[in-house]
Amino acid sequence: MEEKKIRIALLIDKSESYDRGLIRGIIKYSNLYSPWEFFFAGPDYLAADRKKHLIHKIKNWNPDCIILNDRFDLKDFEGIKVPIMVTPSNHKVQNAVNIVANDKEIGKIGAEYFIKRGFENLAFYGSDYLFWSTDRKQSFKETVLANGRSYFEEESLINEDWQNNPRNLVSWLQNLPKPVAIMACSDEFGIHLIEAAQLAELDVPREVAVLGVDNDEFICDLYRIPMSSIDQSPEEVGFLVAQTIRKFLVAGEEMPSEIVGTNFHIVTRLSTDIFAIEDQQLKIALEYIEAHSATKIISVDDVVSATCLSRRLLEIRFRNVLNRTILQEIKRIRQNIICSKLILSNDPINQIAFDMGFNSLTSFSNSFRKEMNMSPVEFRKQFKSKEI
Repeated sequence: MEEKKIRIALLIDKSESYDRGLIRGIIKYSNLYSPWEFFFAGPDYLAADRKKHLIHKIKNWNPDCIILNDRFDLKDFEGIKVPIMVTPSNHKVQNAVNIVANDKEIGKIGAEYFIKRGFENLAFYGSDYLFWSTDRKQSFKETVLANGRSYFEEESLINEDWQNNPRNLVSWLQNLPKPVAIMACSDEFGIHLIEAAQLAELDVPREVAVLGVDNDEFICDLYRIPMSSIDQSPEEVGFLVAQTIRKFLVAGEEMPSEIVGTNFHIVTRLSTDIFAIEDQQLKIALEYIEAHSATKIISVDDVVSATCLSRRLLEIRFRNVLNRTILQEIKRIRQNIICSKLILSNDPINQIAFDMGFNSLTSFSNSFRKEMNMSPVEFRKQFKSKEI
């Protein structure tokens, strides 16, 4: 028996990369069943809907669920007896399903990323006005200090002073010990750091490395130095949102208080593409691994040959500075590249295997399973929610 079409009012920002990802995931899930119906507010140049009039139209449209951002107030929808989901900006919303991320994990991932690249000085730039920025900062700070690194932070100007942030950051950047790695709470904040570094005539990434969050490609690629960023996989979150709605409407399950995104990965661009290590021979070895791991299977001897050190001495330096062997670093880098290809591209798995220097799909799958305890197919599927 064909299901009744589900009607969803989508009142989130179609201009934001994260929100667009949510929408793609919701529609992707809906296409597994009889097509759902969606209510979108018209673009300003066609339909400058006044809020009161827009809400009136939604009530008449009779949705099964409303998904909105916090420019709306729940009081605006009194009398509409349907679930309301919110993508909150400043604080979580009571009496609604909050669509959020595991922000503490995001902060931890950012800190560990910089620590693994050898940075001793790490900083966070964000705003305590935003609950998710506060959570990311606290976890980032805890991870930095737990690993014996130096920690710094800076609070952003907000509201009418927002555009003044790049110039306001110049003196802070100049006074930080170098090299320094800075995580911004989001890409919009991260681009302030790129601008400020340019104003301060500081080299990015050699003096200041910058990492954002959201992987909004438009923002990350705005400047001559593209910005690295943590991708929150919003399409997967949208898929989970739609799955939750259907479970409520079709299977009668209760709505949760939160839907939490948990799958994150870092997209490295030029703003962090450096190792902050004083040992030049170790840096040469690491840069060799990064440069060649994407196209062929390299050996420990290959890495040693790129330096002026003996294998024994280079192994000692790897262990002392990075707390891992040369082979472990080769495997780590190659595995990160492979995982990124599986997540970010639609390339067939056999093509990824060939591009990475494997002679056969079998050898590639066996190698991947040994490192990840699952097959490449299973890993790729982990980033796609299952239908109910």
